[in-house]
Amino acid sequence: MPPKPRFQTEDIIDAAFDIVRKEGWNGLSARAIAKKLNSSTRPIYSYLESMKSLEEEIVKKALALFNEYLSLKETGDKWLDQAIGYVRFAIEEKMLFRCINDEKHAVLQRKNTREMWEILRAELANYKPFENLSQTEVDRIRVMRWIFVHGIAALINSGWYSSQEIDSEIFLKEMNIKLPDVLNMANHVIYEGFKDKKIFEKLRIGNHEAPESKPDS
Repeated sequence: MPPKPRFQTEDIIDAAFDIVRKEGWNGLSARAIAKKLNSSTRPIYSYLESMKSLEEEIVKKALALFNEYLSLKETGDKWLDQAIGYVRFAIEEKMLFRCINDEKHAVLQRKNTREMWEILRAELANYKPFENLSQTEVDRIRVMRWIFVHGIAALINSGWYSSQEIDSEIFLKEMNIKLPDVLNMANHVIYEGFKDKKIFEKLRIGNHEAPESKPDS
């Protein structure tokens, strides 16, 4: 009877995730995983089909954590809280944010974010500002706000803007303003802009169908 393995596939995924969380993709290797599990590399290879499949599992795990951040309750405004959680993830999980948004792995992120989009949509089902808008209009607003929030998150993550925590709120030093206030202003401008159909006419923007879904914020 073969000896019982000392660890399972999930142990390998967890070890790999911890490595990427601290060191990024450059720190990930069978040798690094084996060292973390106090093992040889042979069992690592026997448990996994390829490093590519392992990377996909890491992205899934990172997105699950990302979704927890998007569901944090900070202000009582669900849509604003999703945006704050998005940026907080970029600050507190710096390597994971970079790893799921790099050129190679963004494909995996898009593959696995449809469910996240739907979960966040459900959380906004009774969101009062959206109640008189069609689903297409709401999706347009959400996508445009995502573009803005992702930009802020990426700038802070890369060190372009620095931030600090003051009384549980993120404060952007260079702008001398609290992050929730920045995001709240963006929410207002984007919401009012898309709600006012006359603006579309002035800018000569066509009334297209629902946009391709993106990770929400």
